[in-house]
Amino acid sequence: MEKPILYKKGVVYLVTMRHLKTFLAVAETRNMSEAAAKLYVSQPTVSQTISELEKLYKVKLFERYPKELFLTPAGELLRAHAACVADSFDQLSELMQKHSLLQTGTLHIGMLWIANHLNLLDILSDYKKIYTGLQYELTIDGSLSLLEKLSMRKLHVAFIIGNEHALAQQKDLFFRKIQEEHYVAVVPAESPLAGRESLSVQELRDVPLILPDKKSALYRHLQQYFDQYYIKPNCICHTSRTDVVISLVSHGFGVGFSSYSIARKFSSENFRIIALEEGLKRTIFYATLTELLDYPSIRTFTRYVTHYQHRGREGRR
Repeated sequence: MEKPILYKKGVVYLVTMRHLKTFLAVAETRNMSEAAAKLYVSQPTVSQTISELEKLYKVKLFERYPKELFLTPAGELLRAHAACVADSFDQLSELMQKHSLLQTGTLHIGMLWIANHLNLLDILSDYKKIYTGLQYELTIDGSLSLLEKLSMRKLHVAFIIGNEHALAQQKDLFFRKIQEEHYVAVVPAESPLAGRESLSVQELRDVPLILPDKKSALYRHLQQYFDQYYIKPNCICHTSRTDVVISLVSHGFGVGFSSYSIARKFSSENFRIIALEEGLKRTIFYATLTELLDYPSIRTFTRYVTHYQHRGREGRR
């Protein structure tokens, strides 16, 4: 509903919170001078504001007597509604201030399936200790799905595995590299390849393989080398669940792939971790939409994440 407007000599008057709060102060004190003192303005300013309201609504709001003012029936009606509007406005102002100070609101975060094997949850945990008033909603998925949800504004931010060149093609995307390490081959202990210091993808031509999910970045990287070497991989299954990969490898079903740090966490005498000569890297990026950086909670979280790796553990707490 549009605000009432009064035109007079080229001046446009709108009903504002100043009008309503001035009116409520006069209604409470029944005196222009006392209302002016309460509002820290001059008495003529109060008088002019009430006059604007009466002209705008085309009603008389006060009966004026030498020492006191009394509300008219129209004034009584306005007071009841103005008080509700003023209270709602104050609540809104308080709510917006809390959002600005990160004391309320919900941050929607996209996390990778492997987040528990990385320090991504440490980042979020440390941030929560600082901004305890915020709520956090997590979506666990693969990189492509998280990027899609981010572009559809279903997420505010996301941690993804990606390629810097490909991400740079998305003009509305803000991203920063936060982690990088090499992928390795995970080989059964009894395999003839277990004694090797390094392996080439080309040497896996006839070896049973546990390949990553077809939607994963690692699968796309491996497929490029398979195509380059004219290899049709002997794939026994596709999965990006590291625990499944390690279990299958440990039972001798084939060779799998993992990042070095995650493979180390599952370290066992049943498999060997061997470097890949192709130097395949897993790069973790933090991403959000450029336009979302205008929101205080997203801007602050982005700044925190991008500087997290440069702080010592003690400095984060």
